[in-house]
Amino acid sequence: MTPSSANLGPSSADPAFSHYLLLSGGVDSSTLAAWVRHAHPGAPVVAVTFLYGQKHSVECEAAAALAAHYGFEHRVVELRTIEGSALTDANQAMPEGRDLGTVTGVAPTYVPARNLLFLASLASLADAHGPADLWLGVHRDDHTGYPDCRPEFVRAADEAVRLGTQYGLRVRAPFAEWSKGDVVRWGLDHEVPYRLTLSCYQGSRPGCGVCDTCQARVEAFREAGAEDPIPYVVRM
Repeated sequence: MTPSSANLGPSSADPAFSHYLLLSGGVDSSTLAAWVRHAHPGAPVVAVTFLYGQKHSVECEAAAALAAHYGFEHRVVELRTIEGSALTDANQAMPEGRDLGTVTGVAPTYVPARNLLFLASLASLADAHGPADLWLGVHRDDHTGYPDCRPEFVRAADEAVRLGTQYGLRVRAPFAEWSKGDVVRWGLDHEVPYRLTLSCYQGSRPGCGVCDTCQARVEAFREAGAEDPIPYVVRM
């Protein structure tokens, strides 16, 4: 799988055209960083990491390392705490050891409308400076537990951003129809430095291995026929 016009959209050749990337420091956004650099070599890229009241902020360290690796400008933007999630609520336990193949409904770690808020903030940042694409690393395996990762959401957000900005900014989510294994497979083929990434919802190094995202990450590497390069306390 390689970047195509269908995935990327008609980005401007204008040297003033920029790319704004949501960079959390995890597998998906790090692969997206490689995708953007591969598809738009030499183009200016601003990687933005949001703080929104997470129980840990060590993912910022991973995001900063990845931005440096790809030569991107890195900005950290602090928002108000987004309530109603196991990722932000001190009184809500982080789920552990769930069978991700059978769970249904919205995940306890869903952060209400997070991607909508992120894209609105990103659009505001970008629209102050000129035409740009906004890049989002959602994929198919997130669709059930995270409503703001669905392809329908991406399409609606793209239209809202296009209509609501002076430069007609666009939202790009090239992995929206891929599995997480597909994402990792592409990343391995393009030498994404996964050793620099952090996915654990606990903010643990080594990864806890039992939270939803650790499990999903390890399974994605298995699906891609590779072993995750980061260590875990437990590998389920």
